[in-house]
Amino acid sequence: MNRLQAVLAALLDPVHQLFFHSRMLRAWGHSRGMDYHEFWVAEMRRAAALVEAMARCGILPPDRPAASLTIGAGPAAIFAADAGLASRCASAARAAAAPAHARGIVADIAEAEREFHAGLQAWMSGPEAGETASVVKHLRPREDGAGKAVCAINRVLPHMTAAVSQIFLHSLLLGCDGRREAAKRELDAAVAMMFRAEALLERLLDLGGLPAESGHGRIRITGGAKATALEAHEEIIAALEPALASLDGLSDPMTHTLFDGILLAERRERDALIERS
Repeated sequence: MNRLQAVLAALLDPVHQLFFHSRMLRAWGHSRGMDYHEFWVAEMRRAAALVEAMARCGILPPDRPAASLTIGAGPAAIFAADAGLASRCASAARAAAAPAHARGIVADIAEAEREFHAGLQAWMSGPEAGETASVVKHLRPREDGAGKAVCAINRVLPHMTAAVSQIFLHSLLLGCDGRREAAKRELDAAVAMMFRAEALLERLLDLGGLPAESGHGRIRITGGAKATALEAHEEIIAALEPALASLDGLSDPMTHTLFDGILLAERRERDALIERS
């Protein structure tokens, strides 16, 4: 693996884990929830800058299999899990010996991860670690519907978060290639997918569940934007259909309606891709 590819690979798991953790902390009303959200946004921007630097010398992001994350059940566990990722990412960036045109962004990544790690260490020993949820939601299903809904969401969510990253990376590559219209279309698709993933994550948290730790972040760059996006939509639909069938629309109408709407959107986007093929 190229040295810049290795840095990008080290960034992918923090990006996915921060997406979940920032939304969890904000759902709990935690004082550091917005700090987490802002760092996640900055992390995405650093990843984008790195992909653009790689593209200038003809280097693609590497394909990668799905990975497992460490999802904290509370603030202290979240800080500890993310501190480990931040430390590993900073080490990868420091060891990269990047070429001149990418040296600045790689140095920025190393410094940002070092600062975030230091902040997390401080929060782990401060009052932030012991904060309890101040926002309680009651939109729960009847009877045993919550457990089924949590399982259904976690069956689908990893596919959706992976698709966000994959489509976003393709939008960057198309932009670097001067294909602005195609790049904007892919970026819009990535944002729409992110909103759907966030809606599922919010419902998961409403139900008192946590994101599953396995199966996140699978990336396919080889094959091109259209083919890999179509494959991603097919995988999501294949996960959504049995997940929706497992839900009872009477005992849990909110989760059932959410799944039904996402499935319709996925089928619509898949069909639009097929028509453009």
